[in-house]
Amino acid sequence: MSRNSDVASTAAVELEALPPEAQAFHRRARIVDAAVREIAERGYGAVTVADIAERAGVTRSVFYGTFGDKQEALIWAYDAAAAYAIPQILDALAAERDWVRGAAAALGTYLTILDCDRAWALVCLRDVPAAGERARAARDAVRAPILRALEEQVATQPPAGVGVDTVLTAIDAVTIDCLRHDPGQSLLERQEELTALALAAFTDEPAALEPAAAELQESPFGGGELDVLLGGGETAQADLERLVIEAAAQRDGPALWRVVVALAQRRAAGERVAERAEQLALDALDEAWFFGLVLDPRRPPADAAVSHEELRHLRFLAAHPASTGEEIRRGLGVRHLSQVNRTLRRLEARGLVRRAPGAGRSSAWTVKSTSLDELLD
Repeated sequence: MSRNSDVASTAAVELEALPPEAQAFHRRARIVDAAVREIAERGYGAVTVADIAERAGVTRSVFYGTFGDKQEALIWAYDAAAAYAIPQILDALAAERDWVRGAAAALGTYLTILDCDRAWALVCLRDVPAAGERARAARDAVRAPILRALEEQVATQPPAGVGVDTVLTAIDAVTIDCLRHDPGQSLLERQEELTALALAAFTDEPAALEPAAAELQESPFGGGELDVLLGGGETAQADLERLVIEAAAQRDGPALWRVVVALAQRRAAGERVAERAEQLALDALDEAWFFGLVLDPRRPPADAAVSHEELRHLRFLAAHPASTGEEIRRGLGVRHLSQVNRTLRRLEARGLVRRAPGAGRSSAWTVKSTSLDELLD
């Protein structure tokens, strides 16, 4: 998401030094993002709580202290994605006076958002409906305002058995197929095709529409505005508080997190901070949404999808090349060898480790790429 791309790093501030509210938000976000990426790779049914906890770099007890089960974590992820996407889709629909152009604009916004993080897109469309009754109920609640808005604008009665819900389901099916089998193609490239599919049942002459990416919602602190406010002294505090209140009203977790971390950095440097703005942000974090935000400075960007636990394996192998899975398990204190083997297979699939040549042991592993130097520092 464009609004998440400039979130302040915690590199200069240890997580443990942040207030408990910020640590809880960070923990919840890591678990949710780990759940999404694990489920995207393997499917909901194949993933366990232990898998999610391992990828997030937390214990099972920490997971269960945050979520009741993996379905609850998945529902939280879906609601977070919807909180970002649905208002923008509805705004795009309402911005056009002609309902055909409005529907096309809404679809373009939808596809643009899905393109931003394809792992989240796949899980929301494919795995949420398969995850159980609670997840399906959450999906139906999220889709309801979109369905109502479209049904209110449809000018032509569709054929029997074909309604807006049916059309949206068909679009999602095509989208899932593209996400699974054609990962190199942007979903937005299929906007014209999907628009024709969406409108076929409701109009004989859909307007000629030029496919175009939507302008996605920006954070209240986009474009360096937070740095300007923090450097503006007391005169800028009122504006900072106003934007924090705006982010809190939107449950904008990335924006609130950025404020908390930036203020912690300034405090650590011995500078005065806007304590009221900080407290407003902390108070709002408990109810704030997270969507695709990498919070841990020990983790690389989300598109690399290397977890803290995987980095532990990489560091061990960098220091102990040609180690077996059992040697890694003992060295890292992992309880089960199967956990180590799963992690090694993921790293192997990404081209980060390989079986050690000439080691005389088929189960020996070593780091494959010298490009890992920055990750292993």
